[in-house]
Amino acid sequence: MATHLAAVTTAKGDFNVIEVPTSRPGPGEILLKNEYGAMIAFDTYVTDLGYMVDSYPLALGFSAAGTVAEVGEGVDDLKVGDRITAFSYHGTKAKALQQYSIQPRNVCAHIPDDLPLEEAATIPDNFVTAFYTIFNQLGFPIPQYFPPQHPPPLAAVPILVYGGGSTAAQYAIQLLNLAGYKNIITTASPHHHDFLRSLGATSTFDYRSTTLAEDIAKVVGGDGKVTIVIDAITAEGTLKRIGEVVSPLGTVAILLPIKEGSSVRGGAGTDMHMALPESWKVLPEGAKVVGVRTFLYEQDSHLKQYLMPLILTQLLEEKHIKPSRVRLLDQGSLKERVETGLDLLRNNKRFVVGSKPEPRLSSPEQASSFEEKAGSTGIATLIFNI
Repeated sequence: MATHLAAVTTAKGDFNVIEVPTSRPGPGEILLKNEYGAMIAFDTYVTDLGYMVDSYPLALGFSAAGTVAEVGEGVDDLKVGDRITAFSYHGTKAKALQQYSIQPRNVCAHIPDDLPLEEAATIPDNFVTAFYTIFNQLGFPIPQYFPPQHPPPLAAVPILVYGGGSTAAQYAIQLLNLAGYKNIITTASPHHHDFLRSLGATSTFDYRSTTLAEDIAKVVGGDGKVTIVIDAITAEGTLKRIGEVVSPLGTVAILLPIKEGSSVRGGAGTDMHMALPESWKVLPEGAKVVGVRTFLYEQDSHLKQYLMPLILTQLLEEKHIKPSRVRLLDQGSLKERVETGLDLLRNNKRFVVGSKPEPRLSSPEQASSFEEKAGSTGIATLIFNI
């Protein structure tokens, strides 16, 4: 049986690089030769905490980019050699940090020839999260065209995307702007403000400012409160800041799970929650909380059928979506690079892991054919050559 290398968690708190069987694609599936994979904070929840792990070993990485190695029955719009990016969340066989993965056709998007694979690997997880949050969970209408021919009903209403430094927030800002929303407020470190404005943010504020609530109120006008918020960090500390600016009649979309502390990773030894603890009292009474669980997006039949194969593919072809900046981890063995990536994520950094794999290599070192590439240490996704 053919095998390939995979970066996996083997037990709570442990991970390794091991050989796993290389499966053949079934009906409606493809075999993807992963060339780049992205890690997100959720990978640390899985590795360190055993969060949502049903069995071991479990491969890591929620976004992949590479080339089609084989197509299964019924897949007639992709062929061997096509360049795609995939939301690689359908179990261990689908994960990104391995040399080959099995992907359902509907989680794959074709990417243009001029889009580097390492940049494409930054897109799926966070793009799907942003799209699902805005156009399903918050109920905004999906435009027939991006950009729309006519402005949406809430085009001028202030929308706060809290945590503009997160990759999900960057795609949320881009999608809101593309959909015709022209009053997008975001928070981030000041050195990221110009970049966020280039994505479509109209007002940017330092999240550490002691006058944040007052500054936002001046932009919002009226009673100074916003009615629509996306918390792209979703931690106790961020919700407290949001509570200072959201209206009692407002809606706050939170990206589950909820972390204790103030960061996307959560503090050491702290808990995570799937519902807002009543004891926190962080939001005004009456404010609606919408808990976003991205892995359920396929319950929306329209998004399941069209989001990755059609909508994202078209947005990329038309150059409407700008990929996240890349921080490529390309030094050392695959195990060493994944270990570095996990540590960066534990400390709230982002990146892409890359190692271009050859099939059935006998050691992680043989899988480490690297191309040096400059990456941003600011707003960036950690990418691995697989």
